[in-house]
Amino acid sequence: MNINNIIFPLTFGITGFLCVLNIVFVYLFRKRRKIEELSYLLVALLELGIFLFALLLRIGIIHTVPYHLPPHLVFNRAEIGAAIAIGIGLFPVGYWHRTSASELRARMAQDAKVIKERDGGVRVRSNAPGEWMN
Repeated sequence: MNINNIIFPLTFGITGFLCVLNIVFVYLFRKRRKIEELSYLLVALLELGIFLFALLLRIGIIHTVPYHLPPHLVFNRAEIGAAIAIGIGLFPVGYWHRTSASELRARMAQDAKVIKERDGGVRVRSNAPGEWMN
């Protein structure tokens, strides 16, 4: 089985999904700063470009990729393209919504405190054994 038979459909799926996802983020985060909105839109266009390039290469309209790799590498250009597509597509969300490890610990401690105060929001009636069965 040729690796390109796996990489190309994977690249199509990933780039198509990330293009649509970034367009959805443009809509969801439209009330934030314009630079954030433009970054999502730019990345969606880049993902669309990568998708179209891979599609044209797969159909045969583009016959070769101009960048040649040295021989005997364990990866090929399709794998590099897929990795670049994933990195580009996830960059804006990772950049604009980053959270440090200390913030995560503080949020987890705050959530644990809320759960303990409310008993987790779970109420079990002792006289209803069938309540958990659906």
